Amino acid sequence: MASDPFDELLELENDYYKEGYDAGVADSRYVGMIEGKVFGIEKGYEKAIELGKLHGRALVWQSRFLQQPSGADSTPPISQQESMEAPRSGAAQKLDESVTALPRLSNTTRLRRHVDGLQYVTDGTTVARDNSDEAVTEFDDRVTKASAKAKVIANIVGESLNPATSTKTGIEDATGLQARR
Repeated sequence: MASDPFDELLELENDYYKEGYDAGVADSRYVGMIEGKVFGIEKGYEKAIELGKLHGRALVWQSRFLQQPSGADSTPPISQQESMEAPRSGAAQKLDESVTALPRLSNTTRLRRHVDGLQYVTDGTTVARDNSDEAVTEFDDRVTKASAKAKVIANIVGESLNPATSTKTGIEDATGLQARR
């Protein structure tokens, strides 16, 4: 029996469907890989920023231990010693002034141990930089541990971790409504 000349024509839709499906799978595999890399970079950046903020807090708390009480005649704090050795930029001087304007922390062993622990956990030189599952898990554990330590220190010191949040909010701020002007 001879093949029907219309068989190829009737299978044309299935052939185009299969060709389109195969092209879509190949394209989505590439696009998915690119989107995954971009997503990973964004999340890694957010986590690194959080760890950096916590490390900065640890350094500020550490420097508040080193401040001399007013009227002391002993050696100046390390930040002032560095400024005597080399000229500092305006931003660095402003930062030094801001830190010295903060109240001095009581030098209790408990508080010192927590601040030192926070500084160690957030130290960027000890963080693994490879993209293995163990390294990512260890990094996430560091961020979680550092956040908990920062909360403990903030409670001991009596400071808020989020000083930017204002307690004075109007009804528009609380409910998301925009005020008419």
